[in-house]
Amino acid sequence: MTSRRILAALIVTAAIAASACTGGGQTQNGGIPWGHSIDEALASARQTGKPVMIDFMATWCPPCHAMEDSTFSDSTVIAKAASFVTVRIDVDKQQDVAVAYGSNARKYDGIGIPNILFLDREGTEVRHIVGYYGPVQLAAVMDSVLTGE
Repeated sequence: MTSRRILAALIVTAAIAASACTGGGQTQNGGIPWGHSIDEALASARQTGKPVMIDFMATWCPPCHAMEDSTFSDSTVIAKAASFVTVRIDVDKQQDVAVAYGSNARKYDGIGIPNILFLDREGTEVRHIVGYYGPVQLAAVMDSVLTGE
């Protein structure tokens, strides 16, 4: 009986470790694998042909938390995100990146957060949205980026 418990614990531990490593990025709610480097994302985009979706956020931002809880955890959004190279930039921890891409928080004289920047595989801006987007709204934006409309 003890060996079964040990085996079960090992299986659970292995499953948790495997899910944490999926896609090389961090996932939230078992969903979107977020990278943290725009340079790495652009390199991946050039290799895969996928566009880049960059989520600029902050841990103190209530609308950012709302998007995490309702939008980025939505199964449709998660499925569509697989067609993008996804990056999450914390505007406090990576302020230089946020400034360089014109996506820093209002408290840093920027446009505000949350905001999502979509780039093509060459790094050219395709679309930039600001503020809270629900799952249906974001899925529609993602579709428009993917279809080029």
